[in-house]
Amino acid sequence: MLRSALLAGACLMATPALAQHHASSMDGPQPLLDGYGNGGWEITTDVPEAQAYFSNAMELGHAFAHQKAIDAARRAVELDPNCAMCLWADALLSGPTINYTVDAERTEENRLKTARAKDLAAANGTELERDLIAALEHRDYDGGGRSEGDLRYANAMRHLAVKHPRVEKVQTLTAAAIMNEPMSGDLDFSALGKAVLPYLEWAMVLDPDSTGAIHYYVHATEVAGIPEASIDVAEKLPVLAPKASHLVHMPSHVFYWVGRYQDAADVNLAAVNIGISEAEALGMNPNEGVWDLPYHVHNVVFGLGGALMADDAKTALELGLPLIEHSRDAEEAGFYLQTVAGAGYFAASRYLPLDETMALEAPKLPFLKALYHYARGEALARAGDLAGVKAELAEMPPEGVGERKREDFSLLANQTLDIAYRVLSGRIAMMEGRNEDAYDLFLEAAEIQEGEPYKFLADPPLWWFPVRRETAAAKLAMGDIEGAEQEIERALDVRPLDPVAMAMSGNVAD
Repeated sequence: MLRSALLAGACLMATPALAQHHASSMDGPQPLLDGYGNGGWEITTDVPEAQAYFSNAMELGHAFAHQKAIDAARRAVELDPNCAMCLWADALLSGPTINYTVDAERTEENRLKTARAKDLAAANGTELERDLIAALEHRDYDGGGRSEGDLRYANAMRHLAVKHPRVEKVQTLTAAAIMNEPMSGDLDFSALGKAVLPYLEWAMVLDPDSTGAIHYYVHATEVAGIPEASIDVAEKLPVLAPKASHLVHMPSHVFYWVGRYQDAADVNLAAVNIGISEAEALGMNPNEGVWDLPYHVHNVVFGLGGALMADDAKTALELGLPLIEHSRDAEEAGFYLQTVAGAGYFAASRYLPLDETMALEAPKLPFLKALYHYARGEALARAGDLAGVKAELAEMPPEGVGERKREDFSLLANQTLDIAYRVLSGRIAMMEGRNEDAYDLFLEAAEIQEGEPYKFLADPPLWWFPVRRETAAAKLAMGDIEGAEQEIERALDVRPLDPVAMAMSGNVAD
């Protein structure tokens, strides 16, 4: 969901703001980059190369290649300092997105660019250009992301969508602006997703291959709770933008929620490999430098989410082991990033031989270390080592780590540890034949997973499988077939077409 995407692109040792604007390693001006989709249009300029860079900047912006987009826009300004829309693009793309905010200093820089663009457009710009620049002015005052200036900008774009109903770019930019406005009253992310659907659906009527409109439409249908609505268009993105790792990844936001877990794993593995190639092209160490690329962590973790659900050992280890290596020695990271890194240990404990799992070094970060012990406990439970499982549980904090705040993700990180502690405790109870105790423990974990706010963090979910699987297993062990069937149905509500739950259903029916 969009809420969880706020931190998804950051590397383990960086903040989101740094991840958005990290410096390019490329020597000299950035070349025009193909394979990132579409998004540009003809603007007022007498410099063909400036036109090309403007269009490329918009393509890159819609592909969430944030720094490349900014660099392209600034190159367009260098090539034609009198190009109003080149300055507009620089200000637009240097501002907040649905994933990143910007500080007051950056907002002031953007205000000056927009003011210069307004003066230039007054002399020779088209009506559409003047309208877009005037709308963006609203964001340059208290508009660094989900604030009042962003709301004023979104409202101005709503007016432009009505004024220019046949211009796909306006409809797409309007949707993007609305997705970045602040939450208030009864408005939530589901309502926000529904609010932008008409703009994006109309944009795709005007241009069925608009990669910007398709990109935002996938996000909007996901948060609106209707991911199946965007299956057909989402599948077009890797074809339309084969070099844009984020757009190659985007179909997984649909695949995961309709039960196509293997497809979610596959597209993210492809996106990860694009990132590795990009790091090599930039002269970075492909094993470490790639983690500095925005959204690389997101692609890895989303791929792990799909691979673990699909029981794809090869992809899970291909994605998980580098994540373990990268995060193991980190000494500082946000709560969310620590927690998503746990997926690497989940994969290792599930698919590596037991001796290799137990040989993995403990990480230093507290949340990640707790999940490391949970993962080891799962491996030992599968091996039937009751004493070993108890020893790993003893290394986990029963009450989590530190404070629990919604705003810094520490609440959600601690809820992940709550689930892990209860699941591993339930494993012990099952191994000891205390099936009713096991059911109670698994039920507590499942209710955390399915409750608010945890269930809304779904990009992908922090907890990799539906714990209702385990409540069903406990019911079966208790001889309660009807109860087991009910728990399996609940598991399938949490994860559609979950292969394990479906297999359990078949076994119960038999």
